[in-house]
Amino acid sequence: MIERTNYLEWITSLKDKHVIKVITGVRRSGKSTLLRQYRNQLMQHGIPAEQIIAIDLDLFENESLREKHALHQYIIDRMQPDRMNYIFIDEAQRCPGFEDAVESLYSHDLTDIYITGSNAHMLSSELATLLSGRFMTIPVLPLSFREFSQARAEVDPRQRFYQYLEWGGFPEMLQFIDNPPSASSYLEGVYNTVLVNDVSERHAIRDMTALKRIARYMYAHAGSLISAGKIQGALTSAGHKISQPTVDSYIDYLTDGMLFYEAQRFDLKGKDYLKLLAKYYAVDTGLRNYVIGYRSEDIGHMVENIVYLELLRRRYPVLVGTVKGREVDFVVKEQYANSYIQVALTIQNTETLEREKASLKAIPGYEARYVFALDTPAVADKDGIRYVNIIDWLLGNDRILP
Repeated sequence: MIERTNYLEWITSLKDKHVIKVITGVRRSGKSTLLRQYRNQLMQHGIPAEQIIAIDLDLFENESLREKHALHQYIIDRMQPDRMNYIFIDEAQRCPGFEDAVESLYSHDLTDIYITGSNAHMLSSELATLLSGRFMTIPVLPLSFREFSQARAEVDPRQRFYQYLEWGGFPEMLQFIDNPPSASSYLEGVYNTVLVNDVSERHAIRDMTALKRIARYMYAHAGSLISAGKIQGALTSAGHKISQPTVDSYIDYLTDGMLFYEAQRFDLKGKDYLKLLAKYYAVDTGLRNYVIGYRSEDIGHMVENIVYLELLRRRYPVLVGTVKGREVDFVVKEQYANSYIQVALTIQNTETLEREKASLKAIPGYEARYVFALDTPAVADKDGIRYVNIIDWLLGNDRILP
């Protein structure tokens, strides 16, 4: 079992704090395993088992607890007086109105509450309405390349990186990675489950064909600027008539189901957000490749996708920058300043290098600028631009943006 060290440290830092810990993430990203690891850690540090109340609402044997009063009473009956109670509710969205039960439990002294769910909207908007200021979200993504490498240490790092690029980082994928047909079947199962359970059923979608086509378009254009209008035009030209508001809604539903993450555009000169276009990145490159196929011409976008997800894992807010008609791949919002990143496969080609540098040099001010690539010299150039080897950075060997 791969230990999710960064997430465990984050959760541990919140232990016994009177705030509800909400662990979100796409299905099969490892949320349940993470909480099992944390519960084991609690017991290793002397917390008796009777102080830990854990319920997985995905399990059939817990079907009776998918009613908020039954869920609440089950937990109340097991709480220990005069001792801290560690309460874990897995896949909370399976219980309609669960937030009422959680609010009541929160009002009790000596409760430390952890809940998970596979739906961004359910675990933000609905909880925020009832529990404003009383919860903290911990977003869990599939395995990082560093975590993936723990299980593939015998493979050369560069070959390992391309395996990660192709098959993604779902933890259970590791058992199938050397068997491509089984790996594809696994990804198919994950994708269809999310699309049906966390998107279609939740939002009562009537046009599944349109939903699948929009998802396919977004995977094919992950890392490119897109809009609802562009997608509508593409579907209409392919013979599928659909309105732009419907496309907008379906994009929201796909991000709500955590299949995609949106990176907003930001005008670096005007210091303002731009609303017309945005980039969307896939939660997992393996899912992307399952839907549209692994294509060598898309590797640059997939590498950019991986860098974006890693920045999210490291808890940085990330935007897409524009300056003087040029695009800056990532604007990383730090506490006191921004950092700017261009991502390239290679910078051995002079023309490519100059193009990547031109966007960074157009940015006013003196904040940190980086070119991330798979082949880089480990020196800064005369323009103050730092070259970062992507594989080294992903493995934690380069402490830039730790």
